[in-house]
Amino acid sequence: MDKISLTLFFTAGVSLEAWAAAGNLDRELTLYKKLLPHLKKISLVTYGGKSDREFSSHIEDLRLLCVPWQRWQQLTALHLTAKYFPQLSAADVLKTNQIRGAQVPIWLKKIFRKKLIVRCGFLHGYFTRQQGADEKRIQEAVSLERTAFTDADLCVVTSAWQKEAVVKDYGIAPGKIKVIPNYVVTGMFKPDPGIEKKFDLVFIGRGDRQKNLPNLFEALNILKNKGRRYSLRLVGACCESDDLRREAQAKGLDVTFSGNVPNFQLPAVLNEAQVFILPSLYEGHPKALLEAMSCGLPCIGAEVPGIREEIRHESNGWLCRTDPESLATAIETVLGNEALRKILGENARKHVVGNYDIDRIVELELEALREVVQK
Repeated sequence: MDKISLTLFFTAGVSLEAWAAAGNLDRELTLYKKLLPHLKKISLVTYGGKSDREFSSHIEDLRLLCVPWQRWQQLTALHLTAKYFPQLSAADVLKTNQIRGAQVPIWLKKIFRKKLIVRCGFLHGYFTRQQGADEKRIQEAVSLERTAFTDADLCVVTSAWQKEAVVKDYGIAPGKIKVIPNYVVTGMFKPDPGIEKKFDLVFIGRGDRQKNLPNLFEALNILKNKGRRYSLRLVGACCESDDLRREAQAKGLDVTFSGNVPNFQLPAVLNEAQVFILPSLYEGHPKALLEAMSCGLPCIGAEVPGIREEIRHESNGWLCRTDPESLATAIETVLGNEALRKILGENARKHVVGNYDIDRIVELELEALREVVQK
């Protein structure tokens, strides 16, 4: 088969600059740099306008198609068509990075008569509902998701439970959906026994309601009042929350706010902790958890969708409820048992290497591309 030209569309309004600010630029580009030798060309549609060209050294041989994001998405699609007509015409496959922003490639699929892969790392409708949005926003999310999955030539989700939900909620044929998990660069995210353990717990991620950090803080407060004071390091956008900083100070907790850290510096951050903790109320297919497991960290996770599919309780991690008391018991149990931590960490590493190593995901991505062009 001739080599395939792929055009990837970023999430609505997202730019290379936004990826860089979140520390995710190198991580997100790694997959496409590994795919490129197997393909004819890969183009990235980004929405930072001219400012994205400042990051051209990061994308190497990937082609950049950048325009400003418009409030009216039709204008974004028209701008792309006018500015990059030859490049879009030459693409064999269009692909979304997430559901949000899928409307633009859906329109361009019809204009240019191209194959379309709709990929979602998390279910937009489900997350919008869980976030407590008003009914209008929920219906908009569900409508976009239904349209995207229906109009796609192939749908890609990151876990089996999400595939089941798409089949059930939208009536999409199972054969039209492929499960391609998030990947981990396991050669980089690995145990490093030479790094000193400086923190009892580490959390990486946002600080919104989904991540359930107030209950984690209350769990640490319960333990502090019992005479067990554990240190917690927070990394990522959660460090931007003034409410969390005030709460940590008011409770007298040992919390270090480290801000955003470039993804490829996270292995050192993870290896400085005894345990990774993810107390979320729900997840899709959490990258931070997989990367922590790949580093051989024992992981405590809430028994909720997206986490319970990865952690097998008492085998490769520890599951608990989302309330402060259950979190406190889990923290005390895992941090209080060195032999248990060793077993959980070793099994966690094996789980990720066996299932989510980037080379395996590259093969799955190539299979999906070959499948869609043959339809």
